[in-house]
Amino acid sequence: MKKLYTLLFIALTSFSFGQTALYEGFDYTVPGFVGGNLATTSDAVGSNNWFTHSNTATTGTGTIDLVTGSLSYPGLATSTGNKILLPGANATTPRDINRGFTASTANAYYYSLLLNVIDNTQLSATASGNTYFMSFGGASGGTVTSLGGRLAIASTNSGANYRLSISNTSTGTLTYTENPVDLNFGTTYLVVVKYDRSASPTVASLWVNPSNLGGTEPATTVTNNSGTNTFATFASICLRNSSGTPKAEIDEIRVGETWADVTTPNLRNNQNAIAGLSVFPNPVKNGVFYINTDANAERTVTVFDVLGKQVLNTTTSESAINVSNLTAGVYMVQISEEGNTATKKLVIE
Repeated sequence: MKKLYTLLFIALTSFSFGQTALYEGFDYTVPGFVGGNLATTSDAVGSNNWFTHSNTATTGTGTIDLVTGSLSYPGLATSTGNKILLPGANATTPRDINRGFTASTANAYYYSLLLNVIDNTQLSATASGNTYFMSFGGASGGTVTSLGGRLAIASTNSGANYRLSISNTSTGTLTYTENPVDLNFGTTYLVVVKYDRSASPTVASLWVNPSNLGGTEPATTVTNNSGTNTFATFASICLRNSSGTPKAEIDEIRVGETWADVTTPNLRNNQNAIAGLSVFPNPVKNGVFYINTDANAERTVTVFDVLGKQVLNTTTSESAINVSNLTAGVYMVQISEEGNTATKKLVIE
């Protein structure tokens, strides 16, 4: 039995389970910007972890700016940091930017974001190559040419509302599949995109304000496989300001290999390392595990099951955490201490 649990733990840790490959809460100083400010074609130096991979400005150095405050959505963890503004001003800011993460050749990846489109500035009535504003990138830094899971926008009702659309990739006779729901300006929506590169042709899927946050992936009829290009590697998340992209606030971007990675209400990536953190024994054998850190200060410990359900929450200065009431299985432990947060996988025997 001991060997079985050990093998199970090793197998599970080889997957992206309950942790995001990237969490971006835009926790940077305002005033500021992301992606760089050079008027050159690309900016591989960038700013605040983001880089420009395409810029067609002939005058000026327009930027994608940070804005004070955060977007929020019911059921998700409280937002941190600030947010950004896609300016909806192509004449001054025709800038495509990206933030890299650990490259992956997984079959499928997901990204989620909070989106608040402010008004119908420069929106077209039809989704097209000029109206997509977010996607996966097949590389990161100053050159990104392969794109997947392109999220687009178009106005409806003579500009009174808007709709989101999805396309799978960036080549071929492309079409966009529209989410048939009118959305309101000035309202924050949770948007989730899945891109399956293993299908032939590849498939992009879209959800707006989905159900089952952190649970089982819900079905969607908003899918697209119109493009013929293949996609080799997930390497970055990209944002785009072009002639048909929205004037919109964006916040709380998450990227991961599973639905739960980008929708689990209370789990985030380890954005702030807790110095000296150790969680042991793992697997837990006698109903108790221990947490040690360099500070060993008061901490909040939250345990989630595989569906993202919170099963334990405690604030304590003690290192011992009693989980004897939990059934055997795999869990995620979120630890917050002195303003820093980390998550760890845990097996209970």
